[in-house]
Amino acid sequence: ILFIGGENSFDRGGYKGTLLETLLPIKIGAGEEQNKSDINIVIVIDISQGTEDYIAVEKALALSVVDSLSEKNNVGAVAFGYTPCQAFTIAEVKPLKEIKTELKEKISRLKFDGQSCFDIGIQGGFQLLSKVGGSKNIIFISDGKTTYQKLREDTLNVVRTVNAKGVKVFAVGVGTETDSLATENNLFLGNVAALGEGVYYKADAANKLK
Repeated sequence: ILFIGGENSFDRGGYKGTLLETLLPIKIGAGEEQNKSDINIVIVIDISQGTEDYIAVEKALALSVVDSLSEKNNVGAVAFGYTPCQAFTIAEVKPLKEIKTELKEKISRLKFDGQSCFDIGIQGGFQLLSKVGGSKNIIFISDGKTTYQKLREDTLNVVRTVNAKGVKVFAVGVGTETDSLATENNLFLGNVAALGEGVYYKADAANKLK
């Protein structure tokens, strides 16, 4: 079949839904934008006592990250801290458009306390992502501050493990310029991102997360 149409054919010709449309290798009508995405992102937020000096900054940063993401993406969130240290779910992975307001409200109400357990936070993010298919990404927000080298090593091992299972890890540093351990903290967070095949952003560059 050879079908030739001018400016009043196809959609304007009223052929949509007719037998003629079923014979063509095209669909008649305006294209519809895809409303779904296979990109899955979990924001992992450090709420340990060590980040207490940066509470306002870290919350604002997490909210900024939420605002910078496409509402088509599937987004969830995890926080880690308390004593004994644990990770808990703020929001399951769902289309951001559906949960954005509630997610931002929950982030705003977070209280900071307890121990740093970066490795448990990463594991918590991975557990949420293990429930979904598609592209899997963690955005890890922390000051990276700890005096325990073993915690850093354990965290990097967890990052290696989740990356081997298809998860990319991006790191966002908070307060990494003013702390006395700034060099060590930046190096640690940079290694987290490098091993996770992601990127390390300092707080002032977080708006580049898209």
